[in-house]
Amino acid sequence: MSFFNHLTENKIIILLGCYVFFLLIICSHMSPLYYSNEWADVNIYFNVAKAIFNGRTLYTETFDHKGPLIFFIYGLGYLISNNSFFGMFLIQWIAWFTMVYYIYKLSKLYLDNTFAYIVAIIFPVFILKMMKAGGSAEEFILVFECISLYYFVRYFKEKSVPVHKPSVMFIHGIMCSMVLFIKLNLLVFWFFPLAAIFLNLLRKRAFKSFAVNMVAYIAGLLVIAIPILLYLYINNALHEAYSVYIELNRKYAELQSISSSIQLVLLRIVYLFMDPFALFFMTLIGVFYFPVKHIKNTLGKYALLLSGVALYIIIFMSPVFQMYYPIVFLIFSLLGVLSLFIYISGFITIVKYITPAFLIIITSSMIYIGYSQTDLGNSKIAGTTVSLKPGLLTQKIHDEIIKEQNPTLLNVGFGLGNSLFTTCKIVPNIRYFVSPNLTYESYPQMRDEQTKYIENKEIKFIVMPLPLLNIDGSTKLQKRRKIGNQEYFLNLPAFKENYTLILTDTIINTIDEKNIEILQLYKLKQRR
Repeated sequence: MSFFNHLTENKIIILLGCYVFFLLIICSHMSPLYYSNEWADVNIYFNVAKAIFNGRTLYTETFDHKGPLIFFIYGLGYLISNNSFFGMFLIQWIAWFTMVYYIYKLSKLYLDNTFAYIVAIIFPVFILKMMKAGGSAEEFILVFECISLYYFVRYFKEKSVPVHKPSVMFIHGIMCSMVLFIKLNLLVFWFFPLAAIFLNLLRKRAFKSFAVNMVAYIAGLLVIAIPILLYLYINNALHEAYSVYIELNRKYAELQSISSSIQLVLLRIVYLFMDPFALFFMTLIGVFYFPVKHIKNTLGKYALLLSGVALYIIIFMSPVFQMYYPIVFLIFSLLGVLSLFIYISGFITIVKYITPAFLIIITSSMIYIGYSQTDLGNSKIAGTTVSLKPGLLTQKIHDEIIKEQNPTLLNVGFGLGNSLFTTCKIVPNIRYFVSPNLTYESYPQMRDEQTKYIENKEIKFIVMPLPLLNIDGSTKLQKRRKIGNQEYFLNLPAFKENYTLILTDTIINTIDEKNIEILQLYKLKQRR
């Protein structure tokens, strides 16, 4: 018997926890080894949460169009550390540890402990290539997918499935509710497997079990839904929450036509080649091969296959697309990797070679692969490995803002400027303190309100992003891309009258494909 098989379950869990910790502390910008996480998305989550936990109401007094739960997750991080992302690093570590633990349990349904451990430590490396700086809503949803996937596969693995446990359905309800209140369109992953479970109960004429499982599922939904809806109701924000999270997002991702949607779904297959091994080959195996080969129950086969196809369509059919959106689709690359190791284990036995040294080597190798995929430009350990000056990407603007006591800030764009609220320790004092990528036509009140802030001199500093895209080599700049409402604000009489330009900085944004960004900092003119 190998050394690994002598390890108790608790020791394996500790080993997985240590692996995730070292992987994230090197590769996630939430880590204390980085000056800060300056990715735009996580900073809007963190600072909306900061505003909420300082007395402002979500949606009515502080704005973003994501679902409410992501802000409460970041709010927990803020309570742990209100001046940095250390709290979020701990939450991210717990989330990823939970993910790899369930991957290990899933793999053990088909593999011995050794191979199951290897699958569990390989999968997180796939995420690193797409996660930018870490902390996206999609990352958390992937964790919820892994939890439910384990229970789906365990249930459908054999041809004759048992009566479903209500306690497991309760867990599915919680997972679905969390996704519902973060990014509801991704619920499609759960639709077909859950439908198959309930259909199977009806086929078996297990009507009592059907009813009990339905109650358990609804109870799981309510565990998350009730506190969130109660918060919104008490703060008179239910109507605005619906208008923003449901109606605005529907317009934001509105499809032009069925034919154009089909075109996008087909053309964006090429996007899977962002990571051809993990996102194309492994997901192809996971969607089409794994259910057919390794799921014996007929309903389960079709449920997982349809879940993969539907998830792909939902992610790729929208006109609005970001390169980290496919993170949630990696759930099927997990099934691809699992299929690969099931195949390997059929004719290769490595159990007798498993020693402490082997475990250290393979675990360290995965950490090194993760490290090699990570841009260390914003880290405190970069040393001579990067040519960038150590510190924040927005260091110059940060240093200018913190000269002011109790500064207030408005970012009329969306990008690196979002991070200044975090690094300068600014609690947003206005509803639209940043400008998510929403057109004026789809949501005019944001720009209209920001105009009033400027006219009424409600903020001390304004960040104006003027991005430049497509760097050729390291020196040549390509064509400037107009985004947002910069031109409108620069020509606004009140802006010209009340604010003066004090700093312009050109930044290589190492988080977003090394785009070039020009940030201008304007300051409220002093009264004479």
